[in-house]
Amino acid sequence: MQYLFVGLAGALGASLRYALGFLYIGMFPMITLLINLIGSLLFGWLTSFLPRVPKVSANLATAMTTGFLGAFTTFSTFSVDNVTLWRDGHMLVAASYIMVSLVGGFICALVGLRLGAKGASV
Repeated sequence: MQYLFVGLAGALGASLRYALGFLYIGMFPMITLLINLIGSLLFGWLTSFLPRVPKVSANLATAMTTGFLGAFTTFSTFSVDNVTLWRDGHMLVAASYIMVSLVGGFICALVGLRLGAKGASV
């Protein structure tokens, strides 16, 4: 049953990311960057908050984190975006995108984990 929940939530996360991808067309992949940063923040928050909520089952928590946020965020798109930027001669933009994504993702996950840990017990 857990596989079904993860698959359904993953379909929702991937569909949302796909739809958001149409919002911006340009050289810099801002939407992918924002999706990955927001996903890191939410994943951190849910990881530390959901286990303390008694009414949320482990299946639902896994569907929300691994399923929805795992499909919503995208390392493969991030990687292809960077290779494309590099190949097209935008090396500084690619290097900046890598740094902002990695450092920003780390910071967002850390902030999310701390926010989830500070949340009121439910």
